[in-house]
Amino acid sequence: MIIKDELYGTIECSELERRVIDSQEFQRLHRIKQMAFTYLVYPSATHTRFEHSLGTMHLASTMAQRLCYVGEALAKIRLFALLHDVGHVAFSHESEYVLKQYLGNHEEIGKKKIMNGELADLLKENFSPKQILDIEHTTEGNIITSDLGADRMDYLMRDARNTGVAYGIVDVDRITHTLSLEKTELTIEESSLTAAESLLIARFMMFTTVYLHRAVRIAAVMLRKAISLAIENKAITPEDFLSAGDEEILLKMRASNKYADALMKRKLYKEVYSLEPNEKIKKNFKKIESELCERLKCDIIVDYPTYFYKPVNFKVKTKDGLKPITELSEIVRSLEISEQKRKRVLILAPEEFRNKNKDKVKSEFENLI
Repeated sequence: MIIKDELYGTIECSELERRVIDSQEFQRLHRIKQMAFTYLVYPSATHTRFEHSLGTMHLASTMAQRLCYVGEALAKIRLFALLHDVGHVAFSHESEYVLKQYLGNHEEIGKKKIMNGELADLLKENFSPKQILDIEHTTEGNIITSDLGADRMDYLMRDARNTGVAYGIVDVDRITHTLSLEKTELTIEESSLTAAESLLIARFMMFTTVYLHRAVRIAAVMLRKAISLAIENKAITPEDFLSAGDEEILLKMRASNKYADALMKRKLYKEVYSLEPNEKIKKNFKKIESELCERLKCDIIVDYPTYFYKPVNFKVKTKDGLKPITELSEIVRSLEISEQKRKRVLILAPEEFRNKNKDKVKSEFENLI
C-alpha cells in the first residue's frame, strides 16, 4: 500500500502494516487531533494522531536503514513506530492529566491495546505483541523515542506545517545521514551540530509560540475542568475515552457542562494576572483557587504550569569522543536558561468578570499567598 503524506510525499506500507492501519483501533486515531484545541488559535491545526503515526513509522524506517537495520529487525521497528501513539485517547495529553488516575497514562493504555484484541491478533501472524512492545526498552527504541528520535522530529515538522508557523523547520536529511549508535545511545556526528542546534531551536520556538501560547494553555485547563466535571456528573465515564474521538466526547459533555460549552463557542477565560511559580503556590494552588472562588463569588481558575519545555542532552560524536550537546553548544545552554524565565502561573476568569474586577482579583490572590 502507498499513502501520500504532506511531509514525505510517499509512504510505503507492507501488507501487515496495511492491516494494522485498517484496524478499528488505529482508525480511531483519525478522530483524535494531534494538538487538541490549538486550532482555536491556529485554525489549520486540525491534523491528527493518525498521520503523525504514519509519519513516525516512515521517518523511523529511514533512520533505521541508515543504521543498517534490515529484515525482521526493521519490520519490528516500523511496527513499534506505527503503534507508538495507539494508546492516546480523546484530547491526548490534555485529557491525560485527569484520566491517568483512572486509566493510566497513554503508554500503559497502548500496551493493553497491543497485547489484547484486534491488534494482538494481527501482530501474532508475524510476531508476538510483546516483541513489538519490547522495542521501547532497547537500543532500537531510541530511534523512535529519544531526543533525536522520529517521533519528535515528525511532530515538530508536522505541527509547524499545520499551524503555519515558520519555526519547525528541521534538516532531517542532515541529521539522519550522520546518525550513529554508540552502545545504546543515538548520537550524531559533530559535522551536524548546526542541524542539531536548529532542531532544538525549532522545538523551543514551537513551545513558546504554539504549545504554550496563552490561549492554547487556557483552552487546555478549561478542558481539564470540563472532563473532571463531566465525570463527576456522570455525563461521561473515563472508559468512554478509550473508544471515542474528540468531538464525540465534547458533545457528550456539552449539555451539562459550562466549560465544554464555552470551548465549543470559543468563549475562553481570560488572564487576569500572572506571576512566577514558586513552591508555596505549587503546593496550595487548588486551595487558593477554591478560596478565590468563594471570596469573589465567581469561577476563578489558578493554572500552575505543568507542561514545560524539557532540557535535552543527547551526545555528539567528536574527535575527542562523545560529548553532551550542552557542552558543545552555547545556543542550547541559552535555550534552557531562557525557558526558566518564561514559566508563569495564570489566574483566569470569565472575560466579563475580568474586565470589571482585575485589580480586585489580583489583591485577593496576593492576600492568599
